[in-house]
Order: sequence, then C-alpha cells, then structure tokens
Amino acid sequence: CKGHMLADVPAVIGSLDIVFGEVDR
Repeated sequence: CKGHMLADVPAVIGSLDIVFGEVDR
C-alpha cells in the first residue's frame, strides 16, 4: 500500500503543478 502511494506522489505533484501553473498565469 505504501509503495503504491509513493509511486503515486509524482503524478499528484504533477497535477498540482498544472493547477498552480494555471492559477499563477
């Protein structure tokens, strides 16, 4: 379970980066 979460972190950060990128613009 923990391993799956760690592998999911980059995807979550990526999606957040896109959201914040839009807001920043």
